[in-house]
Amino acid sequence: MPDPESRPSAAATSPSVEVRSATAEEMPAVIAQASRQLGMSTDSFGGMSPEWTTCVFVDGEVATTYGAWPLQIRFNGPAVPIEGVTWVSTHPAHRRKGYLRAVVRKHFEQMRERRQAAIAALHPAWMAIYGRYGYASITTRTTYTVAPRDIQWRHPVEIPGRVREVDLETEFGLLVDVYRRYREERNALIHRGRAMWDAGPTGKPPAGHRQVVLAYEEDGEPLGYVVYHHGPGVERDRAGASQYLQVTDYFAMTPAAHQALWTILGGYDNVAEIRRPNAGPDDPLPLMLVEPRMLNARTQDGIMARLVNVEDALPLRPYPVATELAFELVDGFCDWNDGKWRLQTSLSPGGGSVERHEGDVDLRLGVDTLAQLAFGRISATEAAAAGLVDRVRDESVLARWDAAWRTAYPPHESEHTW
Repeated sequence: MPDPESRPSAAATSPSVEVRSATAEEMPAVIAQASRQLGMSTDSFGGMSPEWTTCVFVDGEVATTYGAWPLQIRFNGPAVPIEGVTWVSTHPAHRRKGYLRAVVRKHFEQMRERRQAAIAALHPAWMAIYGRYGYASITTRTTYTVAPRDIQWRHPVEIPGRVREVDLETEFGLLVDVYRRYREERNALIHRGRAMWDAGPTGKPPAGHRQVVLAYEEDGEPLGYVVYHHGPGVERDRAGASQYLQVTDYFAMTPAAHQALWTILGGYDNVAEIRRPNAGPDDPLPLMLVEPRMLNARTQDGIMARLVNVEDALPLRPYPVATELAFELVDGFCDWNDGKWRLQTSLSPGGGSVERHEGDVDLRLGVDTLAQLAFGRISATEAAAAGLVDRVRDESVLARWDAAWRTAYPPHESEHTW
């Protein structure tokens, strides 16, 4: 039998686990690990500062990767800081060990300590994963797949301006200007840096496709633009067009701009279908067409958000009425949010104030439901109908909450670049 004294001790065989930011020297290994687990080229990973990462290292090797970009999001009008979570992956040999939970907790604790951003957001691979940590879907995105011949206007409007092609090399600022003006009072749109433009809407098109950028102008003022590429890619078992046209970015500020730009898209006879992802819930195109069902609209969830510091997050947005909302918040992951709160809304630019509360409350809800209310994705009445709030004090509560959380625009986020 082996000598008991020669057996390795438990301490000697237990792995060394560290939850921390990567160093600059470790970033190539972090990128290699994330790209392999996420099935993406390493070219897709760049620009992340080591201090923005929170990773798990087991015996010095990367086990879990995680990063958070400092971003800004429109929160019922104003721009507020958020942390855009990305690069989330765990090596197969280290899964189901609680490493991601440890990383998320560390990140949220750091956000709590720094008090620079109160909200985290991400594009989920699976909603169930991030629902465990208090995230909730706050946007809805719609994808159109429509044949060019079906772009026909029910009520054609006068088009006083013109559509012209834009040179991205010399006129990139035109797109930035339109996007900035469009998002000014919007809700959930992200502020874009040049890297986000290049990685997404103005990025290189697929092989064999040509990129086109068009702007609609009136008296020299740009009121909308569309970025798209077109080329082969539609499989057919009969004669007909075999190309598709993919819209990668689109914003229009007037009915004339919408109809002018879509009329151009509808004029491609050699295109079998136009694909436009990321249309917002208030996109007017379905109301404009003779046969809106021909858009073959498909709706799905967009980004998820997490109110990491409720007392800091809720005063950041404006409210349409001045009122008082008292609630009991359930947050099993960030215990500093758990308990009773009172939100005093205001019509002033400050939005309102949040403080701890000892008295009676209007209702009880989870932190995920509160995020959906705060961004205006659902109303309190809809939340109650779905069983997302309980212990409602009386019938007047839901109407008062509906009025308080109303947003000027429904939440819409059109990125997939972080």
